[in-house]
Amino acid sequence: MKKVYKWILLCCLLGVCAAVVIVYLFIMKTAGVEIDKTMYPVTGIDVSNHTGKIDFAQVKEQGVDFVIIKATEGANFKDESFERNYSNAQNADIPVGAYHFFRFNRSGKEQAKNFLKHIKGKRFELPLVLDVEEWGNSGSSKREEVVAELQNFIDEVESQVKKKVMIYTNESGYRTYIKGNFDTKSIWICSFSKSPNIDAKWTLWQHSHIGKLKGAEGWIDLNTFNGSRAEWNNYLSAE
Repeated sequence: MKKVYKWILLCCLLGVCAAVVIVYLFIMKTAGVEIDKTMYPVTGIDVSNHTGKIDFAQVKEQGVDFVIIKATEGANFKDESFERNYSNAQNADIPVGAYHFFRFNRSGKEQAKNFLKHIKGKRFELPLVLDVEEWGNSGSSKREEVVAELQNFIDEVESQVKKKVMIYTNESGYRTYIKGNFDTKSIWICSFSKSPNIDAKWTLWQHSHIGKLKGAEGWIDLNTFNGSRAEWNNYLSAE
């Protein structure tokens, strides 16, 4: 009987291992897509405390053209690596932007004040970004209320910085909250399709959550710009 139990246990362990491998491979397959760099030659990354420590000088040597850094979330949260990431990216002479993760259960004005407080006095070569996604947010929030609070956030930030806010979202978030409400805003779209499936022109495309670069401890989000390198240079100068 002991041998039978051992075989059963071994089979269970093998089954668990196989399941883990299958899930891992599924995540890898659905968390990123390779893109044609002859069509989209400009490469960027976005980072937060989850990325771990980053050697931005080493990252830049691998062809990274820009970085967008998580600054804040909700009404009172600040990413603990924001100051370090900002300073080190600036020291490496990489164009920098910052983003705020929007919480559906807090007012847009409260969240804007949190964001503005922590970006005050800093220089950004890229737009300030409002991150809008259902992941991590309550499913009970009414669409109309969320849209109204997003508008309040945008109004407050734009009135203070005198620049237009860019919106980051995925394809589902775009259709639910952005389309028909914020059509004049620049879009940074997250999509793991061969090309973003939205009926709007996008400016930035986040195409992978599983990038690996020397100098970055963890997985890194990879992005591209919708245009040539000459168009990118013009875009930067306009900002």
